[in-house]
Amino acid sequence: MERSSKGLNVLKLLFIIIGVFLLLWYLAPLISGIFNIGNAVGIVFSGSLILCGVFLEKMPPHIRIAVICVFTAAAIVFVSLFAYMAHYMNYNSDPCSGAETVIVLGCKVDGSVPSLQLSRRCQVAVEFMQEKPDAVAVLSGGQGSDEDISEAECMKRLLMDAGIDESRIYLEDQSTNTRENLSNSLKIIKENSLSQKVLIVTNEYHQCRAMLICRDLGLDYHSKSAKTSAYTFLTFLTRDMLGVVKELIF
Repeated sequence: MERSSKGLNVLKLLFIIIGVFLLLWYLAPLISGIFNIGNAVGIVFSGSLILCGVFLEKMPPHIRIAVICVFTAAAIVFVSLFAYMAHYMNYNSDPCSGAETVIVLGCKVDGSVPSLQLSRRCQVAVEFMQEKPDAVAVLSGGQGSDEDISEAECMKRLLMDAGIDESRIYLEDQSTNTRENLSNSLKIIKENSLSQKVLIVTNEYHQCRAMLICRDLGLDYHSKSAKTSAYTFLTFLTRDMLGVVKELIF
């Protein structure tokens, strides 16, 4: 009985510690005004973990077992999805890939100022295009209601400021999501007889979903990722996990 009570106390403490750690990580992006389905789901999950930890001892045994099974299953699903997505979180493009068309996926623009994630994506694209002077870029991203210019136009300015000639840049400024980013970019690629062997430039958490859509569209996918700030990584990873599940199911 004493051993069982000790085990329950350890489990209770584990639930609370993990819950608090995750809650703080999911809350951190709010400092920068970032709130999406990723941290919404994460806050609910981590809050539930804390509450279950606090009341674990008071639960009837069958409820307690069910709660432990649910959280264990959730952990297994999360780790499995992360392992699947991590395979595509590539920070270095394969020099043997032969990709000649860079597709840079859009991200938030604050007025006309690029977000940190968008700036990092453009920097990765610039580095690749400087290494491969024959490569061209399709910059993909529409204009949101709170943006003064399209994400594509913002990226174009960043690339040109970095010395990339305008003749190497194509704009796709109508898309509102990742699938539209890539399907609209494919139209531009076909209309201009560009190579369909593409290098997708986006953040690491986003690459798996981009790969699934490229595969669906028939694009020859290669990748080079921009790094995400540590304090926002879990939020964006969680959001894209939901997107990956959607792509896999539908």
